[in-house]
Amino acid sequence: MQINITTDYALRCVLTLAQTKDLLTSKELGEKINVSRDFVQRIMQKLRIAGIAENEMGAKGGYRLAKAPSDIYLTDIFDCMEDTMRINRCVEDDQYCSLNATGSCHMHMFYMEMQYWLSYCFDNTSIQDIVNGDMSIFTGMTPGGGAPLKGLEGMPPLKSLRKEEAI
Repeated sequence: MQINITTDYALRCVLTLAQTKDLLTSKELGEKINVSRDFVQRIMQKLRIAGIAENEMGAKGGYRLAKAPSDIYLTDIFDCMEDTMRINRCVEDDQYCSLNATGSCHMHMFYMEMQYWLSYCFDNTSIQDIVNGDMSIFTGMTPGGGAPLKGLEGMPPLKSLRKEEAI
């Protein structure tokens, strides 16, 4: 799984705006993240539609975040930029499996658990957390960044925790 480059730039735009008190033009944003002004404008249009960013028109206009960085989660950005963030087709809502084996497949169960951990991290990591360098969401995970596959006691059922939507 790999996020597309446009999503990476969207994250960088949002992080840059979170660290800036002033409005930034698309040219200034582009210079800070090393992409063209036109590309920034396309990204910012999606972020505006999603309610993550807003802009002021005019000679002194530019972009800013539409809400506090602590209220913008990685999931919010992924949702407006990516078609899906599921690691495999069988963990999509319809759980399609070409083998008709989602109920008994060991790989499906593995993918569901991995998807749970990814969704948990994306749903519970705000832009402010990243600006602050706060990676405490990973506390208790195994060295090297991998999530433990055992010991999920006390964890909520498999669902998006922040949005209360099934994954």
